[in-house]
Amino acid sequence: MNSMKGISVFLLLISTHLIAQEVDISSALRQIESGDIKTAGITLKELKSEKPNDPSVIFLDAVLTANGEEALKKYFIVYEKFPKSKYADAALNRIFSYYYSLGYYKRAESYLSKLKTEFPNSPYIKSADRNIPDSEEVVELTPEAKIDPAKYNFTIQAGAFLNLDNAKKLSEQIQSDGYFSEITSKEIGGSILNVVNVGKFIKEVETKPVLEYLSQKFNLTGRAIKADNN
Repeated sequence: MNSMKGISVFLLLISTHLIAQEVDISSALRQIESGDIKTAGITLKELKSEKPNDPSVIFLDAVLTANGEEALKKYFIVYEKFPKSKYADAALNRIFSYYYSLGYYKRAESYLSKLKTEFPNSPYIKSADRNIPDSEEVVELTPEAKIDPAKYNFTIQAGAFLNLDNAKKLSEQIQSDGYFSEITSKEIGGSILNVVNVGKFIKEVETKPVLEYLSQKFNLTGRAIKADNN
């Protein structure tokens, strides 16, 4: 009996040790939050060469993946294959946010339910919890939403800055993630503002995933506006 207890304690210690040894990516996440995507990318490259199958490294890879569908696959790997990972609930929250932003409300609701059930103490529950519409408003990412058409009807105003350097910094960060971005000027109250616009869209509904991206990554409340390109 004592030997069995000893084995159980040994296995528990090994399990705890393995979880504790998960790669620390906190510095890279802080770099992303501060807009230093380039340095975070270098960090990711180094970590992938050393521990490509570590769940934290896979999560960081997903965060830095600009293509939403590819990022989603990586979040699923973290959530499904590494449910004890420190980022499993964060990955599940990203999965929920992805489907919600595209209007797959029923699917999004199912993952929100999983988040509440499987990670009842997760800090992401409060931010994710919301009234989910009854009807689907599925956004199909059409070719018009993925390319820069010569004529388009909408763009997103991501921010307006008095300081041109700040506008350039934001625009460059957005471009590094694979999105079209340009800076235009606007006079308001006697001041010249440098406006950062993101994307070229045929339909206003196509702006939803990009608005979600701006909110999650930069904590920006952008808004879709009529494009003046005629």
